[in-house]
Amino acid sequence: MNTPSLGLQLYTVRAVDLGIEALLEQVAGAGYDGVETVGTQGVEPARLRAALDDAGLALASAHVPLTDLRSDLKALSATHRELLTPLLVVPWLRPEDRPRDLAGWSDLGRELGEYGRSLAEDGLALAYHHHDFELERHGDSDGLTALLEAAPAEHLTLELDTGWLMNVGKDPLDALSRWGQRTARLHLKDLVRGDDPPWVDVGDGELDLGGVLAAVRTIGIPWLVVEHDSPSDPLATVRRSAAATLELLRRG
Repeated sequence: MNTPSLGLQLYTVRAVDLGIEALLEQVAGAGYDGVETVGTQGVEPARLRAALDDAGLALASAHVPLTDLRSDLKALSATHRELLTPLLVVPWLRPEDRPRDLAGWSDLGRELGEYGRSLAEDGLALAYHHHDFELERHGDSDGLTALLEAAPAEHLTLELDTGWLMNVGKDPLDALSRWGQRTARLHLKDLVRGDDPPWVDVGDGELDLGGVLAAVRTIGIPWLVVEHDSPSDPLATVRRSAAATLELLRRG
């Protein structure tokens, strides 16, 4: 079985007042193999690339808004080819961009599939990251299913999120059983339902972390990406979440 690499979604540390170089040093020191960025983290691509190299971190993937795909796909592609980004991920849909029915979700899936086809010509790949609204039922299906079924798997993969699945009462292990072969990245997010906000450090909540890691290894998902939407102490969250995950990964 394959051991996945461990990354951090840098949205987790957006409130940390450090330059990108010092921030990435903190991430590397906590034991991460790489990061998933929010765009280019507000810095020039060359600076971000140099900071990653100096910290010894891989760039696992980058979150890019749908509006950027729609407005200038070629410019977006050029930026991420310079960064050597392997995977772009659509991370969230503005309310006005969210389909209202299954036909709309299918239309969006076809649109994303076309972007993925174009990006593949430049050596890039595309994935979609879900929240809760994609999991709402529309008759006999849901938005995420309709989106994925409308796009070729070779042009659009999935970034599953354990926290958002649990937040709507779904079992991440069931989702991995269904969608694991199409999952390019897995967001490791933990929660305690009923709390407001529900998010906690990975390993401190309801997530069956051991079961999820075992499934990821069996399926062969290459990257786990830790995320916490609202940490009170972001750098402590970074360290605690890495420690809990790496301990179980080492046990096999």
